[in-house]
Amino acid sequence: MAKIRTLPDVLVSKIAAGEIVERPASVVKELVENSIDAGATRVSVHLEAGGKRLIRVVDNGHGMSRDDALMSIERHATSKIRDIDDLFSIGTLGFRGEALPSIASVSRFRMITAAEGSKSGTEIYIEGGVMRKVKETASPAGSSVEVKNLFFNTPPRLKFLKRPETELGRALEVIQREALSRPGVSFEIFSDGRNIHRYSASESLSQRVAQIIPGTSLYEIDFEDETLALYGFLGSPLDPRSSMRRLFTYVNTRPVRDRFINRIIMDCYGRMVEKGRYPQGAVFIERDPALVDVNVHPTKSEVMFEGQYEVGQSIRRAIGGMLADAPWMKGYRERTQKALGDFYERQKDPGSPKRNDYPAATSSAKAASAQAAYKPGSTSSFHGGVSTVPEKSAETAKGDMFSDGFYSSLKFLGQVGKLYLVCESPDGIILIDQHAAHERVNFERIKKSYLEETSSCSQELLIPEVVELTVREINTARQFANEMERLGFNFEIFGENAVRIKSVPGFLRDSDYARVFSDLFDELDGFGDPKSLREHLDTVCATMACHSSITANRTLSEQETRNLFADMDASENPHACPHGRPVATRISYNMLEKMFKRT
Repeated sequence: MAKIRTLPDVLVSKIAAGEIVERPASVVKELVENSIDAGATRVSVHLEAGGKRLIRVVDNGHGMSRDDALMSIERHATSKIRDIDDLFSIGTLGFRGEALPSIASVSRFRMITAAEGSKSGTEIYIEGGVMRKVKETASPAGSSVEVKNLFFNTPPRLKFLKRPETELGRALEVIQREALSRPGVSFEIFSDGRNIHRYSASESLSQRVAQIIPGTSLYEIDFEDETLALYGFLGSPLDPRSSMRRLFTYVNTRPVRDRFINRIIMDCYGRMVEKGRYPQGAVFIERDPALVDVNVHPTKSEVMFEGQYEVGQSIRRAIGGMLADAPWMKGYRERTQKALGDFYERQKDPGSPKRNDYPAATSSAKAASAQAAYKPGSTSSFHGGVSTVPEKSAETAKGDMFSDGFYSSLKFLGQVGKLYLVCESPDGIILIDQHAAHERVNFERIKKSYLEETSSCSQELLIPEVVELTVREINTARQFANEMERLGFNFEIFGENAVRIKSVPGFLRDSDYARVFSDLFDELDGFGDPKSLREHLDTVCATMACHSSITANRTLSEQETRNLFADMDASENPHACPHGRPVATRISYNMLEKMFKRT
């Protein structure tokens, strides 16, 4: 008797279902994607017991004729690809022709569908993969697919499902992912007969993102180069989450959970977010479908890119550009102006408590003239950092953190914890992180030196330092030897796995330059196959700046502090360190009054 035999169709269907139908959320994903591919503008999802008892997806898409409806429940039958060329240039969400027959094989399955313009529709009922009924029925254009008692005929799969609340949460997450990529489609979600969510059709992606990720400040990305286009919204590194559930990624509008893409995004945020915390937002990558393989995972949740290194570099440039611009800091001024406007409107109410006004305290001549111009009770007085009058005088502008010469205008009061510099401004107290401030200054100096191709001042070592590297790092060091010399490093390969450092940048002479050197090539090696140091210049300069900056437990004299403030005023972005952390924070007199209950 032969040991190898052909499996029966019912068993084959159940095996296929095991790959595609993992839980109710998997069914929801496949059915919603079918509705989107059918051109639906309205999709409603009905769930009972989190989808374990019932899943029904109703849409107003193109629908199907009787013949197409019968063909759709056959394995490997689909309208979305026709030949092998289509397989390598997929533009739809579904394409394998396995979803409906796989779902029908492990549930009590009913589909009612009608094509556009038809007078009647078709109803098909399947139980555990066996067709029980096909009949003509009245139906509007579109489709309604009902899945009851999922895994009723595969008890081992059924017992691994979680509580209804857990399964409902996973189904909702799937619907959110699908809804984010289709702002023009409205979605309604019902649970046990109750309408729990409704995402109305939106005119723009930003409106849909606000529906899915409410109450969160997200910043737009719009990038395009010869490799790909990337757009979307990402949050500030100051507002991370404890999981990646609020980070949505898409490739050609297909929702994916791709480890490569997620790793690149996390690399961009780097040390700006602490370990175990994740950014939030939605990232959409558009690339020629012929250069993207979506057929690498049964659930279509991962993709493979042709030219993966170039794709990674483009993603880094897109997200890194937004992070380097620190838009969350730039929005501070507008938010403060609005808050102050509201505050002063309340002050106009005669019944409101009287507000105390304080004279400005500053050491600069210009800020002193601002103090002279200050009149208690006037609408142009400072309270919280920004003047509320439409046109500010040059003197008044000094109270604005985003005005020229702001840091030099502060009155330095002292140091706290040998890390934070305490200053007084016309409207309150300013606390400055000395390490973050100096790191920003050094970062811009190092980057400018490289970009202007001016050799950094090198310090020759009396005794060359030998640093061991991995084989890959040695190759990277050899590749970037000339560019590193422009940054002030002069070294030579020393044996198979070491380099001998002969000189270092002058600003690193008091630091652990051997560690800086190792960190640089460790980071460069982690980028895969960089072609030029310029591609990762911000990361390289940030690493060098971090190691060369004033550290904690360092006491600064007033003159050193004044020099630091002058350097900050000369910087392009003095309000954030290279990793995105804030340099300064403000405690306004208004906040102090509230703390001491004087208002």
